[in-house]
Amino acid sequence: PDAFRRSNIGPIKWYKERHLREISLGSLLILVLLRSLTLNLNRLHDAFLLSNCCAVLMNLSPHVVMLHDYAAMRLVSVAISCVKKYIALVEREQRDGNQNGGSALTSDGEEDLNTLVGMYGEVSRTLLNVLRHCVSAKNLEKNLHVVYALVYHQVDFFRIVASTNKAPKKTRKRFGFGKLTRLEQVIRGADKLIQEHGDARTAPKAMKVLQDGMESLQAETASTDGGNNSARQQDADGDFTFTYEEEADPEIFFIPYIWEVIVCCVTSSLMDWDAN
Repeated sequence: PDAFRRSNIGPIKWYKERHLREISLGSLLILVLLRSLTLNLNRLHDAFLLSNCCAVLMNLSPHVVMLHDYAAMRLVSVAISCVKKYIALVEREQRDGNQNGGSALTSDGEEDLNTLVGMYGEVSRTLLNVLRHCVSAKNLEKNLHVVYALVYHQVDFFRIVASTNKAPKKTRKRFGFGKLTRLEQVIRGADKLIQEHGDARTAPKAMKVLQDGMESLQAETASTDGGNNSARQQDADGDFTFTYEEEADPEIFFIPYIWEVIVCCVTSSLMDWDAN
């Protein structure tokens, strides 16, 4: 948690997507992980890199608080983009599979992370889990920027919910998104607060409304969780811890792997390198 609350750094000159004058170390880590995941999904398609980035995010998720506004917006937008792409890939696979008998599922019913649909599924579930932790009962007040980002993207979010709800039961089980109720209720409650203040048309004003109305928002979302015990259980259900078990000779894998990643980045012109 201290990485999000106390360790501020800046300016971040090497981050090219946006000029960051000052940002917490934790928020910067989230941005780097999101950038790594999107690069991997779009170009590298590396299952090892993806699974490790997802594991780090899952370990971080209970501690994500006070996110930088840009990091919060990126977290929500990347999550929604990945879920939409994943749903589209599953639907296309099911259409094509009915004709050709193809599927990205392994023999035990799990998605193969070496396939594009499996990668998008893993990232989608991971990012939704991070968002659930961000708006949990204990973290909601500390993640106003995430709440605002969810409200900002609410149209796309509710389209995802509608697509999930109308999918067959077997497909919903495969999605594995978990309960989205908490996210839905936070969005509706926050949007209601903002709409009640007609002059809250800018981000700073909307943030002020959310901050002033946080107590009522917490009460409203707690009641929809079916009581405090249910809410606490829902928060605890998403806690995971991933550990890395080192192989006997890790350099045999890691040295060629790291060079392969470097070559991919340089040749794809995605990173700026000093010619000297």
